[in-house]
Amino acid sequence: MAPKYKNSKDFYKKNPKKAQKKSDDNNSGKDGKYAHTDKYKREHKAARKRLDCPKSKDVVKKKGKWTCESLKINRGRGGSKGK
Repeated sequence: MAPKYKNSKDFYKKNPKKAQKKSDDNNSGKDGKYAHTDKYKREHKAARKRLDCPKSKDVVKKKGKWTCESLKINRGRGGSKGK
């Protein structure tokens, strides 16, 4: 069966409720899919500063310790959710 919509833009154009949900999920604000607590954000910022990670690397928590990691590796395993 052929797809109903040519591309995702058409789908979200015709489904405003779904478009709003997608926007909410992708927004890192309150209750968003990627929302973090203020405590976590403070720790993350401090760890980045302490570890002196370059912009090309991400600061991640592995086995309870903060470390620098390649963005490619981090995104490849799904960030913290992939573990």
